[in-house]
Amino acid sequence: MLRRLLPVVLLAATPALSACLGDEPTIALLVADGSSQSVDADLFTARVDATCDECRVRVYDAGGDADTQRSQVRQAQADSADVLVVEPVAGTPDATNDLPLVSVGGDVDGADAHVGLEEGQAPAGSGSTLDEARAVLLGEERSMTYVPTREMSDQAADVAVGLLAGAPRTDGEDVDGVPSWLFADEQVTVDTLTSVLVAQGVVTLAELCSGETEKRCERFGLR
Repeated sequence: MLRRLLPVVLLAATPALSACLGDEPTIALLVADGSSQSVDADLFTARVDATCDECRVRVYDAGGDADTQRSQVRQAQADSADVLVVEPVAGTPDATNDLPLVSVGGDVDGADAHVGLEEGQAPAGSGSTLDEARAVLLGEERSMTYVPTREMSDQAADVAVGLLAGAPRTDGEDVDGVPSWLFADEQVTVDTLTSVLVAQGVVTLAELCSGETEKRCERFGLR
């Protein structure tokens, strides 16, 4: 099993980056579906904003359709993207005109870097992490798969900014010749909701135990 790699240290903000690339160097983030767990567009964008003053992110959501995503790859190129970050729906996007490419979640042939899970692609979410956690608490589901979406989103953003700067990250693990950062998912049950999700700040106890779940929290001694 490939070993888990720890999240990287935040890159220092670098105004000089935009000067060497021209106005508004752009990262195109192509997500497979808005409910997917490999990357969160808001978290990704916030990380880029924190590490590159002049960079901007354009987000394209394929809605789970591979043809739509291939069209979006072409659109991102037409929109003058400097780096592509792709969470693939299926297969490989069309040619990217030699733009640097980061794959997230699933593999993409020809990617310059990859951020994913040790066990493969992230499962499709049935809702937000909070919704899934509350379903486990209510007994509607026996367990949920927790994917470290924040860490993966931050890592993908850091890798993309490095490629923008012409300084690719070198701290990844070589997997079939591709620098890769791999994370572990985790099965969470009612017994580990607080020790995993609350302890890591993914959800708060107040969020978990409000409304219809309040009595269940009292029953399980969650305070």
